[in-house]
Amino acid sequence: MAKQRQPRAHVETRKETARRRRDAEQNRRVIIGLIGVGLLLVILIGAGLIQELVIKPRQPVAIVNGAAITLQDYRKRVLFNWFQSGQPVTDPQGTSLDVLDQMIDEQLLREEARKRGIVVSPDEVTEAVEKVFGYLRVPPTPAPTPTPPPTATPGGEFTPTPLPTPRPTATLVSLAAYQEALKNYLQRLNQATGMSEADFRALIEADLLRQKLYDVVTAEVPTTEEQVRARHILVRIQEPLPTPTPLPEGEPTPTPNPSPQPTPEPRDEAQALARITEVKQKLDAGEDFAELARTYSDDTYSAEKGGDLGWFGRGQMVPEFEEAAFALQPGQVSEPVKTVYGYHLIKVEERDPARPLDEFTLLQRKYEAFNAWLSQVRSQAKIERNWSLDKVPPTPAALPR
Repeated sequence: MAKQRQPRAHVETRKETARRRRDAEQNRRVIIGLIGVGLLLVILIGAGLIQELVIKPRQPVAIVNGAAITLQDYRKRVLFNWFQSGQPVTDPQGTSLDVLDQMIDEQLLREEARKRGIVVSPDEVTEAVEKVFGYLRVPPTPAPTPTPPPTATPGGEFTPTPLPTPRPTATLVSLAAYQEALKNYLQRLNQATGMSEADFRALIEADLLRQKLYDVVTAEVPTTEEQVRARHILVRIQEPLPTPTPLPEGEPTPTPNPSPQPTPEPRDEAQALARITEVKQKLDAGEDFAELARTYSDDTYSAEKGGDLGWFGRGQMVPEFEEAAFALQPGQVSEPVKTVYGYHLIKVEERDPARPLDEFTLLQRKYEAFNAWLSQVRSQAKIERNWSLDKVPPTPAALPR
């Protein structure tokens, strides 16, 4: 049998070798180009993510004496404000600006607390959180007639941090119930605002620092002042009522009120002065001040009490009235005193150079003292605001509660 001829091996020509090398080089360059484009895209995406996730959140919305309030923290607090309100957000710009003012004040208060050596311990924060959710480590001893005193949180210019408002409970909760309530609250808080438990505790710490500073700043507010107890008789200057505009022809006449209030007779200044002078003559003749007040005074509220205004200190009455009242001694009656309300006769019944302030007045004085102090702290601080509307987080469609 004849042998088959083996095919002869192809010998690559120079031309084919050159073409193959050229094609390989082109493929290599294409691959290198694709890799370069891929790397560039990765770099750009990474730079964008770094900008959005790292750099942008750390940008300051405000700088307070060199300390930055970051965009990340600011947005969390705005969302917290909306979350705590439990209401639809109707004014995102206004509320977000209020939050920024609040955060600036908190930073100023932290600095003041450090200067004064005022601190809040972690245990104090924990105990405050427990009280917010109705858990007390040592339940209070029940009183025979429980009448808890009213409490108030200083306000005014400085708005304290809103604290969580869980559903009220009729009785104190157990430790297990408190822990479960706190866990649920923190989950909802994180879902709605991105705040962690550490963020939440920082809010409580800021509120406790503010309260401690408030106590220190207002400790020297006087608790007593000079006061007088006085009566007065007021005769008003009563301008005539304007002539009513006639109704268009054919319009029905309104039905009068079945029990209309009497319209006071017009009384010009000369008539008012003559009337108060007449009352003063009756007093000089020995008639009783309280009875004359019931008869003649246009201040109907005090007239029912014989003109008694109770105790008051300086700054509570209009200047002319105050000056006349504090110039009298017990038992003395003033000459007619003109104020924006009309003409008065004033009788001082008692005078006390150091009368204790009532609870409301004392609280108001403390408010004023704290706000004046905080205003001074603000005026001395270096505050740089970088707020703009784009820094406000998107308004949520619904807030989990």
